[in-house]
Amino acid sequence: MADDDCAACDGIGLTDHIEHTVETDPDGKQAPRERRWTGPCNTCRGSGKS
Repeated sequence: MADDDCAACDGIGLTDHIEHTVETDPDGKQAPRERRWTGPCNTCRGSGKS
């Protein structure tokens, strides 16, 4: 039903996101990087409803 809370965000509309990348420094060494943020739920697009 369209009025049910989104299961991915428990109806809040926000979720934690994590982005993993590999960056190369000026010496050519690669290092993994992780960026975290809270943003709109990808499942419900921030509405909180399924």
